[in-house]
Amino acid sequence: MLEELKGILTAQAGLPPAPITADATLADAGIDSMAVTVLSMQLEDRMGLFLTEDELSCAPTVNALADLIASRAAGNP
Repeated sequence: MLEELKGILTAQAGLPPAPITADATLADAGIDSMAVTVLSMQLEDRMGLFLTEDELSCAPTVNALADLIASRAAGNP
């Protein structure tokens, strides 16, 4: 899920790929409120997942964000 997340953030939100690493905080990775909004919309469009911007923004790292998305995709709340 990490690579798919990185792909969405670079292709759809226009972020540079280099800072988007597993251990980076969302701020260090350049994931701002606009990127979170784009991510939320892309997850709904691509995967049928509904995650609010607040839920996505609470992840402490990029890897935690990927884990959250993967967990929801697997049907876990």
